[in-house]
Amino acid sequence: MKQAFALFSLATTLLLGRVAGAVPVVEDKEKGISVNVGALLQPQFQMTGQSSFGGHGACGNADGTRPGCSPGIGNARGNGPNYDIFLRRARLMLWGSATKQISFFVETDEPNLGKNGDFSMRTFVQDAFLTYTVIPEFKVDAGLMLAPLSHHTIEGATSLNTLDYHSDMVKFPAQRVFRDAGIQFRGLALQDHLGYRLAVMEGVRNGSLPAPTAPRTTLNPGSVPRLVGMIRGNILGSEPDFFMKGIYFAEHPIISVGVGGDWQSRSAIKLDGKYGDYYALSGDAFVDYPFTAADELIVKANYFYYGEGSVPGQTLIPAGASSMFGEVGFRHGIIEPIVFVEYLKGRKDSVTILAPHGGLNLWVMKHNFNLKTDVGWRKTEPRDERTRKDLIWTTQAQFFF
Repeated sequence: MKQAFALFSLATTLLLGRVAGAVPVVEDKEKGISVNVGALLQPQFQMTGQSSFGGHGACGNADGTRPGCSPGIGNARGNGPNYDIFLRRARLMLWGSATKQISFFVETDEPNLGKNGDFSMRTFVQDAFLTYTVIPEFKVDAGLMLAPLSHHTIEGATSLNTLDYHSDMVKFPAQRVFRDAGIQFRGLALQDHLGYRLAVMEGVRNGSLPAPTAPRTTLNPGSVPRLVGMIRGNILGSEPDFFMKGIYFAEHPIISVGVGGDWQSRSAIKLDGKYGDYYALSGDAFVDYPFTAADELIVKANYFYYGEGSVPGQTLIPAGASSMFGEVGFRHGIIEPIVFVEYLKGRKDSVTILAPHGGLNLWVMKHNFNLKTDVGWRKTEPRDERTRKDLIWTTQAQFFF
């Protein structure tokens, strides 16, 4: 078995080693001009089922035959697991620099292609922004980009340590997969010990609400921009890039703590039906500590606080909520066992989610080619509804070149 795995790793390395990394199309170092192209592919196999049983029939039947069922969990008959093979992400990327001070990044995404047999195409622009470096300590980003609420919300999908994002814990009022349009000021100060990001973004607008809600609702009537910001204290090392990483394969320790906030005026519907401000707070810690070149400890924890209020078409908890997650992994060579726990508590007992996970990562070629498997159990307790207990096993390969 060990010999077979070694031969597989060697063959994969020889095959992909020629194409791993970005492909430079244009490069003029003297003028600071460069253009690179890349692609990200993440094929997945997923098995889902219930550890509690709510009756027969498809999930969400009008006659209530499966009231204890989570959407997308189990097969259509409601009497066993569901097996699914699909493409979690398929992205094309273009990035580089126009001068020594101006850089750019553009990518498209085709998410969940083939999931549950749905092959309808919905390719869209995921990121599109440029960066102007005034001085190394002060940079300006403009375009469609990740909202800087916490370390996790600005990590790139190519460099996550867990198999995917902790999406159930992150609740934004207006987003395209954690993104929003705007302008951001960021940099490192105090000899790289202080990192800051402040973004002025589009946020909630009446035109973005799903019909027929939009004609009847006027959220953010004054068109006030959304403000999202984060400050990080870098105890050891620093993270200067736009996209932070979930694992760095670091040569030197990286330890940081951060706090963030998100606010927009009159952009949420409160429980009494009136409009009010949306706001959220975040606190997180990140540790990537290498003991040797082959041994590395990765720890991350995040707490989110969401104020009362909902936005039609989004996943906010109307009564407000607190959520958190913690993850721990230890890499030895290419092998990394990892565990994490997610917990969300809606106020007024509106909903509670608890989800422990355990998995294994094989970093065959670090971020360029890796294999991840994860098994999770999720308990969801909505108020006035039956408790749902779901089992989810996911295995994913990543090709980034």
